[in-house]
Amino acid sequence: MVTACSYILIFASVVCFGYSLSLFLDNFGALQKKVSDYREMLSEFDEPVTNTRWVNSIQNILLLLGYASVAYLAGFAPWVLAMVGVKFAVSCVLSDRFHLLLLNDKASVSKRLYMTHKLDALLNILLCAFILLAFVL
Repeated sequence: MVTACSYILIFASVVCFGYSLSLFLDNFGALQKKVSDYREMLSEFDEPVTNTRWVNSIQNILLLLGYASVAYLAGFAPWVLAMVGVKFAVSCVLSDRFHLLLLNDKASVSKRLYMTHKLDALLNILLCAFILLAFVL
């Protein structure tokens, strides 16, 4: 039985898939450009930069809880919910670590961190593809 939660989960999975795919396809130069643009944008705000870290963390946690809740209401098995929760929790931690690096360090992004984010984006692509295929099959 397809419910409204199933449609919401399909839409959220497609958006997450597309966003992760764009992150995965970005090259190192494009990431460096985005980092410099983000730092420039932050310098224009009057608020302390630590507030943006909290906002980023809260947004990530709310998105994680929302996605997992919709997956639960769509009828996915508990092991799938655990897999989704763990994967997106790891993504939230990586996002916070990356954000903290951007706020505190004036140096460019290291190749190791770049490759870690590539791997995270690839795993997000696979997870979203799994969720979408679960609806089809």
